[in-house]
Amino acid sequence: MESFVRIFRSLTGDVYHITLSEDHGVLSSEAINTLNDVDIVGVELRRLVGNNATGQEVLSAIENTIAEFFIEHENAIICYYCDFINPIPHTSKNSMPPQEYRSRLFDKMFQRYCQQHGITDVQLSVVEINGINEKYYFHVIYRKSHSSVASIIGRDLREGFDK
Repeated sequence: MESFVRIFRSLTGDVYHITLSEDHGVLSSEAINTLNDVDIVGVELRRLVGNNATGQEVLSAIENTIAEFFIEHENAIICYYCDFINPIPHTSKNSMPPQEYRSRLFDKMFQRYCQQHGITDVQLSVVEINGINEKYYFHVIYRKSHSSVASIIGRDLREGFDK
């Protein structure tokens, strides 16, 4: 599978880079053997320039990019890991950790997009893992026809990270 790359520039001059590419790093070898024709796709989202708050136009471009990729790849399951290393600009007064903030935002964006476009056959599972000092959040987007594979991914994430 060829990587899918987009670059966005916000109205304030910030530059974002999103890549969707095949990623089996989250799966055990047992799970990989059960995939058949399903492609596991990771999302990498980075801010290349700037530190302004991310506006609605960029969030919309991100959700449209993921949706476009997902529509074009009928056998894809998308996995997104909510980053906890990079701070979120202008949220220093907020006591919510960056990964939880990103997880909630991603969930709301997904729900809103599905509602606006009448999408009912796509699901989002959030895998929450208690780390030593923080929680980890993984989002798995899949079609209902791939529910069994999505369950295996969730199990593998829990077994691999919940230690």
